Amino acid sequence: MAVVVVITTVVAGGLIFLLRRLNGMTSDVSIRSGTASQNRGPAASKYRSEARATGAALLIGCSVAMLMSLIASWWGQGYGLPFALAGGAGTVVGLLAYSLWPRPAWTAEVGTPVVAELEPRGVTTFARERVFVLPLTAAIMLVLGLLLAGIYSATDEHGLHRVFQRRSLSGWAVENGQVSDVQYNISSSGPFPGWYYGVPMIIGTALMICVVYWSLRRIAAAPRPPSADLFDLDRSLRSLATTFVMAASSSALAFQIAGLGIITGIVLRSSHTDPVPTIDSSLPPGTIAVEPGHSLALTLILVSILVGITAVVLLVKAVTISTNLQSLARTISNPNHEPAR
Repeated sequence: MAVVVVITTVVAGGLIFLLRRLNGMTSDVSIRSGTASQNRGPAASKYRSEARATGAALLIGCSVAMLMSLIASWWGQGYGLPFALAGGAGTVVGLLAYSLWPRPAWTAEVGTPVVAELEPRGVTTFARERVFVLPLTAAIMLVLGLLLAGIYSATDEHGLHRVFQRRSLSGWAVENGQVSDVQYNISSSGPFPGWYYGVPMIIGTALMICVVYWSLRRIAAAPRPPSADLFDLDRSLRSLATTFVMAASSSALAFQIAGLGIITGIVLRSSHTDPVPTIDSSLPPGTIAVEPGHSLALTLILVSILVGITAVVLLVKAVTISTNLQSLARTISNPNHEPAR
């Protein structure tokens, strides 16, 4: 139990640190009040367009995830595979819709001096590097965990690698008040994230990483405004867009990790208990925990619950950014409007 508490505390502290970093990214964004009046219209239009793009991405992504979950509910032969892929599929489709959403180009008043910015821009330019490193590390850990689970998985009655084999008690005898002739066999527990679930999810995770990178690349590579007066607004917009992409994709990734972690932890926890025969054969056998597997499985369940809470917070973060973009558009067009928090 000491190991469970220590590991859970460390993970909880790390998640709190990540959420505070993500929150700091949005709170650092400020709207420059000195923007020239002739440039407020184009700037407000850019922010409104970005708000629509983020809203559409959330709506489409969540709809795809819900559709995949519905498919899993009526397609019994899929054994929950569509549900396992729901988060990744929703993220991929949602971010594709976000990146392809039409946006107006930056414009400036005729006669305004045009300024070219020569500073190079990359995918990590508009956010702290740890915001990209932590989700990427989580994705790599997910892939490694799926590979490990695939190695230890076994086939079910349909030949699918989706169960975990364990020793189970098949019978025993009682002679002169003593337990004797204890017999064990091999039984299976599932669903377990073996190759049946692991291979599609690994492919989906790799595809998600590629789509996230492409979305961030488009944000960084978009043309700068022609007027230096709009540079601050442009940087703030890109920072919010980058935060949105990372929050939305990290939320989906965290949902996947949490779901798989809880299911895996439940299977491993039941598998790391040994049945104990009783002298009274009319009573069911008791169980004894097998360490350290039992405690590690419990730790996995607790950590997965924390990751699931983080996924909800990150999704709320993405929704908040989308609504803030619309409020910031009103602030730019009308400086007397109270800015979004």
